[in-house]
Amino acid sequence: MRENFSAILTARTAQFSDEALTAGPWRVTLDAAPASVHRQPGLTAVLKGQIYDLDLAGLLRLYRRHGPDFPRHFDGAFSLLIVDEAEGAVLAVTDRLGTHKLYAAHDGERVTLSTLPDHPDFARRPYHPAGLASLLTSGAVLNHLSLYGGVQSLKAAGLHDVRPGGVHSHTYWRLLPPEGSQTRAEADFREECAELLQRAVRRRVEGLQEPLYLSLSGGHDSRGLLSLLAATGREVRTFSYFQGARRADGDATVAHALAAQYGARHEQVQAYGGDLLATLRRNAVWGHGAAKFCDEVDAWDTLNAQGVTDVFAGDVLHALHHDALPDMAEQFARWEISPFGSLGKLATVFTPAVGRALDEAWTAEFERMSAEIARYADPRHQEFMVRAQQRVPHVLLPWRERFAGHAAAVHMPYLDGAVLDFIHRLPPAMLVGKRLFNSTLRQLDPALYRVPLARSSGYVTNWHAELIRHREAIREQLLSGTSQLDGWIEPQAIEAVLDGLSAQGGERERHRAQLRRMLGTIRRSQAGQKIFGRARVRQQPVSPATWLLRVLTLRLADLERQR
Repeated sequence: MRENFSAILTARTAQFSDEALTAGPWRVTLDAAPASVHRQPGLTAVLKGQIYDLDLAGLLRLYRRHGPDFPRHFDGAFSLLIVDEAEGAVLAVTDRLGTHKLYAAHDGERVTLSTLPDHPDFARRPYHPAGLASLLTSGAVLNHLSLYGGVQSLKAAGLHDVRPGGVHSHTYWRLLPPEGSQTRAEADFREECAELLQRAVRRRVEGLQEPLYLSLSGGHDSRGLLSLLAATGREVRTFSYFQGARRADGDATVAHALAAQYGARHEQVQAYGGDLLATLRRNAVWGHGAAKFCDEVDAWDTLNAQGVTDVFAGDVLHALHHDALPDMAEQFARWEISPFGSLGKLATVFTPAVGRALDEAWTAEFERMSAEIARYADPRHQEFMVRAQQRVPHVLLPWRERFAGHAAAVHMPYLDGAVLDFIHRLPPAMLVGKRLFNSTLRQLDPALYRVPLARSSGYVTNWHAELIRHREAIREQLLSGTSQLDGWIEPQAIEAVLDGLSAQGGERERHRAQLRRMLGTIRRSQAGQKIFGRARVRQQPVSPATWLLRVLTLRLADLERQR
């Protein structure tokens, strides 16, 4: 399991342990693995993650040379703590995208910093209504919220100075939308893009032990990463998920053919093994109740048992949809960021007072997110920033950190800081349909699309049916005992939703979802838009099965903490 760290800061007293550090007004007690701590006289660095092209000794040299401006001079995927005893400063640094979240709570003369979202100092606090509503409606805790009152995740690209009055944050880098102009030939952009992608891969593989593992689908991005990794000469092994019958055009089948093309050993890993309670428990313990539900958590358990140390993933920010959306509600719906109304009839499980508190808190937060995105007038900029400010840092990256990161260190070269700076200089049209990046990868490797693209994921678990199949076990094992969640959602209310599931209802929902996808494909086609006009992106309601997975995981996470 990847290492976390915590720091407890308390106002200094006359007596304290020799093991505690002192900085200014603070006595600092660290809970971190020795491998992640580097000490020099009067200076301590604690790291979770990876800093590129630099070790911790070199990082502290940068700090001595540049002072608080030092984060501008390096890049990586990390959360970092600096305790400067001579200057009396405690500084936390988050990377450019917030790849490894760092949470903070200030309580009088005590400050807690932790990479764990449910550190004991946090979990003893009452739930934050907006954080809880965010998880129930959108499947993740968005907008730097946490599940607990008074606890926040520190913003990305920040130098965070811990002071007696609170945490004072300074932004050292800004992620900006693409707004370049067509002043250069596209071929010049491709040449620069190729160099950046190759460098991003090289700097990540340096020093890593072989083999390197790649999560491989049948789409564009991971096959491009496979080609880039293979070009380094390192041993690469690939894996993909499967569930049930393997489709000829599914990810697993296409990925197997891609791996063979590049000489990589490929493994197909079962996404879900059939034990729902075990899947819920892994989601609860690994995700700490705060991460998006992982359908493939059983696959990560399999990989964890194999001793995988480093996993590469093709996560991107270099894409825009073909259709620009002028409506803010559609922008959020596209990325599954849902208002309280998306719960529909499920909102009736709350008492009126609880429902009102959740609705008001999440609506206010939703409006703040909307106002922040509305600062950008261009719909393409809005789409980019919804993804960059909310979807990637608060949904995707915590999901990667908690589940893939439970098994191995996770590397995402397409999210390199230099690549993100390059994206800002591009005309937005070059990101539509991943135009520039796909053409760059094809130029680097003309054989990249010898194996056709996959047409489906090839693995879908019917969670509605699984909840019905395990209903009695859920009732006996997950709805007994007492949980902090009970003050918001009574176990009897959860049980009523569970008992209301029916096989017929699940089939109806499945058919409706298939119909929506089919009609959406038709409506978004050129012919469909010519006949019916622009296809709107509509907010989809939260299904009872999806709601139950979120609630049961959250309740189980609380029960597990009590053990």
